[in-house]
Amino acid sequence: MARARQIVYVDTMVVIEATRTGCWTSLLNRFDVRTVSTVHLETQQGNRRIKSYVEVDAALFCEKVRVENVSAEDVLRAQARTTAMAGLDAGERDLLALVARQSPSAWLVTTADRAAVRAACGLGFSERLKSLEALATECGLKPDLNQWFTKHWLRAVISQCLLDSL
Repeated sequence: MARARQIVYVDTMVVIEATRTGCWTSLLNRFDVRTVSTVHLETQQGNRRIKSYVEVDAALFCEKVRVENVSAEDVLRAQARTTAMAGLDAGERDLLALVARQSPSAWLVTTADRAAVRAACGLGFSERLKSLEALATECGLKPDLNQWFTKHWLRAVISQCLLDSL
């Protein structure tokens, strides 16, 4: 019997970095990747004329990523749990609001945004956060990631958030 794949919720920055470093397809094949409609839209926008623009394969995204909707009520419930939700962009806000309504042990979430990590810790998700580097390693890859996608960076930010809450 096939083992269920680990659910991983991703934000826009993670999708773009995974695409840029060539580990996106491996992540999609290894994990049950999910996100929210706001993130899906963000991955398809941007100025394609900018030299550093990373194009996310829309067909692959639609085929492999489960996109979920988040309600205004979900967002309000998450915002009531932590004031750290207030500083997030729409994609990160909606993603964390979605995972806030999930069973706390059925998923992982990956982000490389300090404010989103702070909000996730405020929601009680510090144990559910996982870096893109850690996910890529599980796929047998060692991509050349920007530092804020590494295990070391994420551990440091989580530690800072937890110490600030004492």
